[in-house]
Amino acid sequence: MNILGLLIFVGMIVLGVFTLANWGALSAPTALSFVAFSLEAPLGLVLLAVILMFVALFTAYVLILRTAMLMDAHRYAKELQAQQQLAEKAEASRLNDLRSQLDHEFAQLKETSEKSRTDLSTRIDGMEQGMLNAIEESNRILSAYVGEVEDKLDRSLASPVSDKPA
Repeated sequence: MNILGLLIFVGMIVLGVFTLANWGALSAPTALSFVAFSLEAPLGLVLLAVILMFVALFTAYVLILRTAMLMDAHRYAKELQAQQQLAEKAEASRLNDLRSQLDHEFAQLKETSEKSRTDLSTRIDGMEQGMLNAIEESNRILSAYVGEVEDKLDRSLASPVSDKPA
């Protein structure tokens, strides 16, 4: 219970004690004028009834305000929950978009990598074939030179023997 509620409760108790203590004076009949007519009634009870009527009206007003406030809070909570779900869906959508974009980028990188690997493999195979051809050519040239040298050696070794008189 808050301080205001406690003060109202204490005020009602004080009013009840005051009413009980002064019941005789409150219930004494008096001539009352209501501008359009006159009446003889106990002034204290009339004022007490008016006070109780205002207390009932204020209580009803407070209850209506409290109920409206609770209904607004409930409506705002539902709206907040709906907005939170919408935000979560949007975030999930963004994450899915990011995932698909990353998958697309990785696929492009893989494709580029495969193409580069294929090109590099082709170039290496070409260079390897070129080197093999060059080695083969060098081998043939070297064999030809060795053959020429052997031929010259054979001729030069055979020539002095044939130049000698028999």
